[in-house]
Amino acid sequence: MDMRDASLAVMFAAFTASLSGCGTSSTSATGDWAGTIDTLTSGQVVVTNTADPLWPAGSGWQVIEEVRIGTMDGTGPDIFGRITSIEVDAAGRVYVLEAQSQELRVFDRDGTHVRTIGRKGGGPGEFTRAVMVKTGPDGNIWVPDPENNRVSAFDTAGTVAFSRPAPGGFIIFPWPGGFDDQGFYYGPVFVPAPDDSDQGFHIGLAQYDSELQPVDTLFPPDEPYDLDSRRFAHQSADGSSYMAVRIPFSPIFRWRYEPDGTFWSLISGEYKIFQLTPAGDTLRTITREFEPYPVTDEEVDAALERLEWFTRQGGKVVRSRIPSKKPPTEAFFFDDEGNLWVVRVTTAEDEWKVMDVFDPVGRYLGEVRLPFRLSNERPVVRGADFWAVTTDEFDVPYVVRARIVKAGDAVSPTMQ
Repeated sequence: MDMRDASLAVMFAAFTASLSGCGTSSTSATGDWAGTIDTLTSGQVVVTNTADPLWPAGSGWQVIEEVRIGTMDGTGPDIFGRITSIEVDAAGRVYVLEAQSQELRVFDRDGTHVRTIGRKGGGPGEFTRAVMVKTGPDGNIWVPDPENNRVSAFDTAGTVAFSRPAPGGFIIFPWPGGFDDQGFYYGPVFVPAPDDSDQGFHIGLAQYDSELQPVDTLFPPDEPYDLDSRRFAHQSADGSSYMAVRIPFSPIFRWRYEPDGTFWSLISGEYKIFQLTPAGDTLRTITREFEPYPVTDEEVDAALERLEWFTRQGGKVVRSRIPSKKPPTEAFFFDDEGNLWVVRVTTAEDEWKVMDVFDPVGRYLGEVRLPFRLSNERPVVRGADFWAVTTDEFDVPYVVRARIVKAGDAVSPTMQ
């Protein structure tokens, strides 16, 4: 998994049961919902949505930008080269992991620089290639650094709380680690295939206790797509090197491990999101009707131009293998209320701007259009605050804080 290729136990069981009925539809006080919620004999909940939103016309949510951190010029802490990860603590401060300088820069809710934590290096409190910033159950700010084979933690004043060994050596973006509700920490590891087949090594999630002692290993869902069918590959004549790149507009598979202890996955070509236990049992499936957008000739030309690095090194790109239709979805994330946000694939102008929002049960609420383009698929949503990374037309990164305005919320004049 890279930035663009590379996650709830059954929620509210009594509430779901009150909505469920085999093949029956449900309604809400906020509008009529045309979908169905079915509970199978296995216990799996299947939520089927039409393309019609639950929000009545004119009552959807808005996302309005309020603060932008970053600038094109200068030498201050708000000059970013590449932002790997962001996190927001209980006080509303945002932690920005700057990849080029290997610094953790802290800003208050209004964008004022508070402090900078760490620097590039291998000593205590330093980073070689930090991949994520996350608030731990202890209130400290945890930063895994796989090239240093360790996890460092800092208190909110920026002091090193501890630095402990953790297996590393390989880099995955976005980093699939984090914490569950029981306080366990998770980090990716390469492990033999769980079925002892000839499939070689898989990515697993190692479960650690608070002292970073290994407890268990979990295996994410299997990739449903044949990789060879959606990538261009090239091997050198002497067999010494191998390259592969995703075919533009081909479907993707994404998974996330969520704090409730379950995996959530997205099959982008089918608009299908499903929830699994670590043992592989499906708890919930959410689908939505869609009409795919066509891939224009201009978009194909632009995609081929972006692959010139591949062809310059001997790779072969076959234009006819590029799909004529786009997959309907790209990525997904959850807000802190359990609502599911799905990144839609529409036009080139709206790339990473259009979100479909589903309630915690899985009912399609409606569409939200962001006033900026997401350049990192993992925003942080705390109540009405929507924190995200974006880039401008010159690919300069910024951190933005926007406000989610729901129907009935008062909108101040400065937000209009």
